[in-house]
Amino acid sequence: MPVVGICSGKGGVGKTTVSANLSAMLTYFGSVVVVDGDIALPNLHALFGFEPSITLLDVLTGNANVKDAIYRIKVGESSLDIVPSSQTSSDIKNLDSFVEVLNELGKVYDFVIVDVAAGLSKYAIVPMMGCEKIYIVLNPEETSIMDAQRVKKVVDSINADFEGVIINRYRGERWAVAMAEKRVGSVAGIIRDSKAIRKGWEKGYVVTAVKPEAKVSEEFYTLARRVAGENVHPRPYGKLRYILRL
Repeated sequence: MPVVGICSGKGGVGKTTVSANLSAMLTYFGSVVVVDGDIALPNLHALFGFEPSITLLDVLTGNANVKDAIYRIKVGESSLDIVPSSQTSSDIKNLDSFVEVLNELGKVYDFVIVDVAAGLSKYAIVPMMGCEKIYIVLNPEETSIMDAQRVKKVVDSINADFEGVIINRYRGERWAVAMAEKRVGSVAGIIRDSKAIRKGWEKGYVVTAVKPEAKVSEEFYTLARRVAGENVHPRPYGKLRYILRL
């Protein structure tokens, strides 16, 4: 089943937040595993509130099997599997094995979500090459859109389908939606700026797993439907509606 990469042009746009919350919502549509592909700055496990003993790094260095690096958490009446990573200061010589790991997981799960490292280093490009579909996360800022353009050029050069951009921390900036569509590509999802998301980071939980009734969870559910293959399209709303729906 599809291996889906969640990418960004730079760090700090909320890519990991999107990866985690999207993965939790996708459990309504099938079996899901989310992989922390950010070996340089891994933090997916922190958002889910646990400290792993075996990680993706152990798998890539040949010290563990991928099955040993899978952790399961409860999401409503379903479950979500996580392959966390851990930081290393040394160069990983067998980084190409990342693609093999993704292929192996793709044979088992309905959805494999990869939280790809930000930017365009080899730690981002190699995992991207193992993905069949790619989404680019950006913020409603011109510089963030420009960064996304650079990532889109790389996506176009590899064997992956660009599925659209995900505008995160949206506060009604319709101009940013129009600019992103013109410069990067179609908008696959719009996720509001949310206090609930920030609180989740502080407390170590994923909002869509704990508070599915939240407005931001509704937007992640719409995105999950899109990723699952449904023909849904996000509708950009203005600042007044954003304020009224906080």
